[in-house]
Amino acid sequence: MQMPVLEKELLKIFPRQRVKTRLIDVVAYASDAGFYHLQPKAVVQPVNENEVVQLFQLCHQLNVPVTFRTGGSSLSGQSITNGILADLSIHWRNYEVKENGAAIWLQPGIIGAVANQYLKKYQRKIGPDPSSINTAMVGGILSNNASGMCCGVALNSYHTVKDICFVLTNGATYNTAVKEDYPRFEKEQPALFNGLADLHRQVNNTPLLLQRIRQKYLTKNTVGYSINALADYQHPLDIFAHLLIGAEGTLAFIAHATLQTVPDYACKATALLFFANMKDACDAIVPITNTGAEMIELMDRASLRSIEHYEGIPAFIKDLPPTATALLVEYQDDNMDAVGQKIKAFEAVTQLSLLHAATFTTNATTRDLYWKIRKGMFPSVGAIRARGTTVILEDIAFPVAQLATALADLQVLFEKYKYDKHWIAIVKE
Repeated sequence: MQMPVLEKELLKIFPRQRVKTRLIDVVAYASDAGFYHLQPKAVVQPVNENEVVQLFQLCHQLNVPVTFRTGGSSLSGQSITNGILADLSIHWRNYEVKENGAAIWLQPGIIGAVANQYLKKYQRKIGPDPSSINTAMVGGILSNNASGMCCGVALNSYHTVKDICFVLTNGATYNTAVKEDYPRFEKEQPALFNGLADLHRQVNNTPLLLQRIRQKYLTKNTVGYSINALADYQHPLDIFAHLLIGAEGTLAFIAHATLQTVPDYACKATALLFFANMKDACDAIVPITNTGAEMIELMDRASLRSIEHYEGIPAFIKDLPPTATALLVEYQDDNMDAVGQKIKAFEAVTQLSLLHAATFTTNATTRDLYWKIRKGMFPSVGAIRARGTTVILEDIAFPVAQLATALADLQVLFEKYKYDKHWIAIVKE
């Protein structure tokens, strides 16, 4: 049987062991962690930027799309394709800790939690802390502008990336850490350079638009391109590099990046707080935030029901009222005295309508259980869904002051259309 043209051309770039076209292989890559299904025409495993450039050239020649995939932990189908799938999870794992732990250089195939292990002895970590950090890799963390349970919007991928090296689909490679690449970008990519410069001028010469962009990105936003780059940066190369953060791989290939790291506090205290209803829980968010909480996460009754059978979970969770809502709260600092002062500030808050007295624990096993439950809540919710249905996960962001009203309105909407719903919210942004 004659070899298909695509496979034949791919074998001119990659050795046979790094080109997968058998049915069993392409079916294995047809899904990510979401429920979407697209069967790729072929799966390849490039090992360097030169092979990526050749792959881009071939895709242009044959008019076939390419999608890059790292950990495959996407819940929304970003890492699947019916074109060529380029798997980076095997060969892109180099790293270098810089500035005594203040920064780390990473290739896209490094798992987020592994990067944190490299930084552990410096008492540092990367800023983004998505719940999938044990499987998500740097390529996806950057391409999805991952934030997470602690970093909010201040320490997400966009705000902690220091330098980026990327490859355009025309094969040109640029690195924001190399000063000579700035004039080279202007010379070699005049249309892209001038287009970005024009957009930058439009934004900064239109006060209302500039204000709207600034306001928009005060809350979590992972929908669409990071157009705040047009307000935050001057040079088109810097603007484009930051547009890549959250672009879901649509603009260029991120070959490596350097991230500024953040403190990994040694001392932590965590508690599950239970409220009679969503409003009481939402009303508690701002007062608790003002006491210095690093993390506050909201979980509705349906979400709590999905994990109430876990060993170590308080037995009374099973008896909570149907409207009950929980907040998972954590304080962090360099020493326990500082953590203790924050807990005292929490105890001084009078406007909390708790169903049970708050108990903060510093026990590592109990804390790990709480966060294991939180990180595993999505699959737990999915496991109890009705037969024949699927689960969709979407980030919807509201100002904290409007959270209770927004969730109540959404609840009415979902009940009208008979959707099952579970609220798992990061509420400290």
